[in-house]
Amino acid sequence: MSDPFFTDAEYASRLQKVKHRMAEASVDLLLVADANNIFWLTGAADWSFYTPQFVIVSLQDSKPVWIGRAMDAPGAALTTWMGNDHVIGYPEDYVMRRDIHPSDYIGEFVAKRWPSARRIGYESDSYFFSPRSLNSLIAKLPNGVFVDCDLLVNRARVVKSETEIQYHREAATIVQGAMHVAQDMIQPGVRQSDVIAEIYKAQIAPDAPFGGDITALCPIILAGEKASAAHPAWTDEKFIDNQTVAIELAGARRHYTTGLARTLHLGSNPPDELTHTAAAVEEGMSEVLAMVKTGVSGADIHASWQQVLNRYGLRKDSRIGYSIGIGLPPDWGEHVISLRPGEHEPIETNTTLHIILGMWMKGWGMEMSETIVVQPQGYECLTQFPRSVTIKR
Repeated sequence: MSDPFFTDAEYASRLQKVKHRMAEASVDLLLVADANNIFWLTGAADWSFYTPQFVIVSLQDSKPVWIGRAMDAPGAALTTWMGNDHVIGYPEDYVMRRDIHPSDYIGEFVAKRWPSARRIGYESDSYFFSPRSLNSLIAKLPNGVFVDCDLLVNRARVVKSETEIQYHREAATIVQGAMHVAQDMIQPGVRQSDVIAEIYKAQIAPDAPFGGDITALCPIILAGEKASAAHPAWTDEKFIDNQTVAIELAGARRHYTTGLARTLHLGSNPPDELTHTAAAVEEGMSEVLAMVKTGVSGADIHASWQQVLNRYGLRKDSRIGYSIGIGLPPDWGEHVISLRPGEHEPIETNTTLHIILGMWMKGWGMEMSETIVVQPQGYECLTQFPRSVTIKR
């Protein structure tokens, strides 16, 4: 393995966490298709998830097996901790064919390598696991009982090691630099696309001793009427006078992601609606962070935010945050913890959360976010960036 991101001991510990959950679910074998989960278990993160690939975990084996396109197997061998004998490439003849599918080969491989495996877990809601892939596996493993183990690995990832948290801290350095670039560059007459280009440069080649990785989401600029939408794509439109602009960015270091959102207004006199909403958001962020500590729930945290909104006569229907970690495209959320009503599971120490207070109003919008590490008596805020709306006169 070249330039390992983690020690073999940490990978082995992760594997044991997954095996423990597999035993609780009574599955012999687990087929992992989520690219973030594959990276967490093995270190493999090349751009190979556009064709079917799996990491296979057996309760009986001391290491997982990566199986994917033969063209991508050498890259997996260079980045995983298991050794070349645990990296399998399926023949190129299986790639993008109508008559056969890579999961035909993978199913036959599983049947030969683990003939006694009966209960086979799979990730039912993975972005890169298609219905055709599942149907091929079922056809090739007729004696198997397929068990939905969606989010099994995601839940094992939630509590971070000290090394993972350090990567989040380095990602925070990257995103702070990118946000400074964005706020410095945005002004009337400048194109959105030109700002995005400089943001990308700051994300990947930061002014830091280390480089950055691609983020799961592209940089998001909310300007003008498009600021009423949460995730608009950038355009080549120019910023204009008296425009409120929200920016949502991330930094990624070793694929560990730290998010940051801020708002600025181009003009000396921000509208009263922005001033009122910004005051609510700033107070709301303070109240939310004051609630955070080990053992609180997503519902507890959201309730503190809702109390502030009620005082200001405002409404926000969407959740206000989620657990964050590895962020390979297309998403940096872990799909496990959400900060919203009804989420009563206690949050553990060293969980990383992205708290994002986005207010998408009629014809305009604003955002503020922080990425934090939950601690026994509070939190560590990963970024240090002014929260108030920046007024650019």
